[in-house]
Amino acid sequence: MSFYYSVASGSSGNCAVWQSGETSVLIDLGVSVRALNQALHRIDMEIPDLSAVLLTHEHTDHIKGLATFVKKYELPVYASFGTAAAILQKLPQAKKNLRMFAGGEEFSVDQLHVQSMPISHDAAEPVAYRIDGGGHQLGYVTDTGFLSEKVRQTICGCDTVVLESNHDVDMLKHGPYPFYLQQRIRGKLGHLSNEACAVEALEAVKNGAKRLVLAHLSDKNNNPLTALRCTQHALSGADCEVYVAPRGAMEQPIPLTEEEKPCCMFD
Repeated sequence: MSFYYSVASGSSGNCAVWQSGETSVLIDLGVSVRALNQALHRIDMEIPDLSAVLLTHEHTDHIKGLATFVKKYELPVYASFGTAAAILQKLPQAKKNLRMFAGGEEFSVDQLHVQSMPISHDAAEPVAYRIDGGGHQLGYVTDTGFLSEKVRQTICGCDTVVLESNHDVDMLKHGPYPFYLQQRIRGKLGHLSNEACAVEALEAVKNGAKRLVLAHLSDKNNNPLTALRCTQHALSGADCEVYVAPRGAMEQPIPLTEEEKPCCMFD
């Protein structure tokens, strides 16, 4: 059994579970441990069922729950050297959990093979991931201003691909953010727009993706239906399921709209 489960995805927090075969990993920890526990209970899991945590970078919306997590659990937390160094400056107690690697390095987590990919973002050493095992392949690419050809090649053949669809260009331009922040978001060290995501989504589908998850939607400059329609239009009826990851941690059971699901995908 394999599935992708989005705990939270957006400006306020990012966290997801990938299970393939007998191994489950957490990607980022941008929610409280309490919220994580509540989310895992919905899929009959607990934190000790996880094999590891994979961090993409050190921004707060990706490591918010780490301080409490390392106090309570001995699970390994994988991070690039740059990400780990940035974390240790503020959270030295995380050293016992951290397993460090260079961006681009490959490693194993139980039955899963993990390949890290350097990406373009305003963080110390941010990475994306390709995870192979259990008969499935996940490509996870968020928080990047663009996809390099190396990243495109690395996620080629992944049956499930998570792509950032952060902002609608017009909503960002006419929204509440000051000009300098708009420039940062639009820049090469910023975030993918809906339109840029749609281009990469089409490329991923051409190379074998059967399931796409649109992730890290801005709270102020995007909405799920706009992001979904942009990518669906680009795919033009291709044989691929498209989901939008919920933006907030689901601390209370709530009805989810058709276009904003928790992204549980089982086979």
